[in-house]
Amino acid sequence: MDEPWGLSGQEFLAAYWTAIAVLLGLAILVRVVSVVRATNAAARDNGQLDHYELAMLAQGPGRVEQTALAGLLSRNAVRVNRDGVVSPTGAGRPADAVQDQVLRLIGSSHALKGRRGLGLGNTDLAKRLADGLSGRGYLTRDKRWVRRVHLLFGVLFVVAVVRMVNGIALERPVTYLALSLPATLVLWVVARLLVGSKSRHATRPGRAVLNRARQSVSNPRISGAGAGAGMLGVGLLAPVALYGWAAYPDEEIGDILHQHHAAASSSSGDSGSSSCSSGSSCSSGSSCGGGGCGGGGCGG
Repeated sequence: MDEPWGLSGQEFLAAYWTAIAVLLGLAILVRVVSVVRATNAAARDNGQLDHYELAMLAQGPGRVEQTALAGLLSRNAVRVNRDGVVSPTGAGRPADAVQDQVLRLIGSSHALKGRRGLGLGNTDLAKRLADGLSGRGYLTRDKRWVRRVHLLFGVLFVVAVVRMVNGIALERPVTYLALSLPATLVLWVVARLLVGSKSRHATRPGRAVLNRARQSVSNPRISGAGAGAGMLGVGLLAPVALYGWAAYPDEEIGDILHQHHAAASSSSGDSGSSSCSSGSSCSSGSSCGGGGCGGGGCGG
């Protein structure tokens, strides 16, 4: 048989585009199943999420860190200086397992710099929290299919490139195969959008829960609530979970943490216009002293 790989150009293109169609159909199926599963699970759920679950939906483990750290600050269990270094006070105690985990991650002290933050996202606690939200339909599931779809599209693309190079070397017409390569890239992007990214994010029911929560919980820094007694303690966790450090009621502490904390936060707020004097530290009870082819052979 004189045809490369035992296939004429037309036969190769037919097999190639059949495989592309199967992959695209698989991506559509994955998307439909995930949406239906999340919608059904959320419909059976009561829709009641705690502060850490809201934080995980809003911005992932980094926002959960912020929320737990806000609780530790309000309980005077930690302090933070103007350089963004957090350290335990030895006084207050964590109120829950998440705060306890964050306190242990802080250790004797921890600088809130670098993209890694405190590393809560690498703990079993964060994984259990995310898995729980996925099971309830509020967070996308682990994206094993994303890797598989990408891998298979990549394999087909490489095979097509090799076939085209081989066809050129044999002086075969490869026009339609060459045109298939950019078309494959476009469909690869479409499949990527259908199956989603590797990172987890809020589903449609999850976004609806977040929107309802934000309608009922305002940002105290924007609404002018300030650091009143009602905002210290548990009362400040929901705003921080939903809006990040820009919602921490103590403006000076919030500005320091907003500036230094590495968690990816989409919140925008006052920039760090004030800072502690050198050597000083802050907690929730004190303030600072200073101011994210068809035709034959065209497939090689």
